[in-house]
Amino acid sequence: MANMNKYNQQIIDIYKNIKKIANKFPGRLIDVLDCFNQNQFDCKTWLIDCLNQYPYHFKMKTKDSIDIAILGGWYGLMAKIVSDHFSIKPIRHIYSYDYDPYAGQVGRILFPSIEFVEKNVEDLSIADKSFSIVINTSCEHMEQNLLFDTIQKSPEHTLFVLQSNDYVEVSQHINCVESLDSFVKQYDHLLNNIRSFEKDMGKYKRFMIMGTKK
Repeated sequence: MANMNKYNQQIIDIYKNIKKIANKFPGRLIDVLDCFNQNQFDCKTWLIDCLNQYPYHFKMKTKDSIDIAILGGWYGLMAKIVSDHFSIKPIRHIYSYDYDPYAGQVGRILFPSIEFVEKNVEDLSIADKSFSIVINTSCEHMEQNLLFDTIQKSPEHTLFVLQSNDYVEVSQHINCVESLDSFVKQYDHLLNNIRSFEKDMGKYKRFMIMGTKK
């Protein structure tokens, strides 16, 4: 009975949050709902399952707790899933970065425990941060030089987790890759101990790599 009560409360909380977003940001409601579609959820839970099995050393892995950054974090679903299910080390801080000012405003309604930061990736002084892990599930939305620059400016042994796809039919996808092998080759001069993964999403394939900054 206790579990059912907890489940019912979660449903009530989701309804309240969606209603609040609809009232405050009516133009964002469809976008918010899209953030929680099945493909979004499947790709993000796939990421955390694979990340929890990453066997190699990364920056500050031996410390008591670590900091994690989510780039292009949207409304915070990735940050929330990592916050709840990352099992390698305790998380000290997790930050969700997005250039869209509404992303943080909406995200704080949905996930008040996540720290949202309104900032372009190119304006993030990553070398000055204490991130052990940097996650970017939006590589297809970003210029390749920006992705390279982010890694090059990061401290040695920072663990990068990157996702892209071959879904070129979407106009906002400006930087797709044709295969998992192509995705790995883009980064093998920058990352060590790369692990690579592929997920068939039906209409397209999702690619993921994990590796530490050389």
